Amino acid sequence: MSDKKILFFDIDGTLITNDSRRIFPENTKQALKEARSNGHLLFINTGRSLCNVDDFILEAGFDGLVLGCGTQIMYQGSELFHHELSHDFCVEVAEQCRKFRFSAIFEYPTHTGFDMDFNMEGRNEILEYFKGMGRALIDDIYSEDFRFDKFAAWYDEKSDVSGFREYITRYFQYIEREGNFCEVVPKGFTKASGIQFLLDYFQIPLHNAYVFGDSNNDLEMMRFVEHSIAMKNCTEEVRRTASYITDDVMEGGISKAMKHFGLIG
Repeated sequence: MSDKKILFFDIDGTLITNDSRRIFPENTKQALKEARSNGHLLFINTGRSLCNVDDFILEAGFDGLVLGCGTQIMYQGSELFHHELSHDFCVEVAEQCRKFRFSAIFEYPTHTGFDMDFNMEGRNEILEYFKGMGRALIDDIYSEDFRFDKFAAWYDEKSDVSGFREYITRYFQYIEREGNFCEVVPKGFTKASGIQFLLDYFQIPLHNAYVFGDSNNDLEMMRFVEHSIAMKNCTEEVRRTASYITDDVMEGGISKAMKHFGLIG
């Protein structure tokens, strides 16, 4: 597959609008369909876990998914890789979130976990969105089924941010997001590590990889590849890192970038 191209897409702010509307434009769907018909491999590359990827996104047609910032990899409906954390360790981390006053959403392929101890506006908005998808939820961190691959967490002026970071960075990468929001991923796992896994799996050279993103959890994959495409609404860090800036998703940014790189006609 040395001549095959492989494309990786973030979801929020890249494939769909990064607001409560979550619009997936038809011109983006058509661009994805044409790229696959041209023989390219298409993968979602997201911080979301499998249970929190909307059906309407999957129905657009992808060859597979890199999930949870590289902690799980799927191809044609089958799991190629999954990095598991033990139940006991997950409980310990959730208790530390309580200790330092971080309100988390714990993400796992089969369910979303959360703790009722702290309710913060940013977390509650995302949690209501996930609840609306009708997927499994666990609200007890001591449940025998509670575990996660990675998590997102919100904090406020009463949170001990430095104490939490000192603890969590022993085991995890701490990704600062916009506002009072962070993502926490096991060390060694990023959207870029997921790309490397698939390049090795398909024996595709790095220069045939293209990534599309907009936010700080896309930085690792942006830095990893030669062809890094950022949406116009991206963060300043992503803007400085990307090799090409396209328009926003509602302005046909995905289609325009694919045409620019000759991936579609």
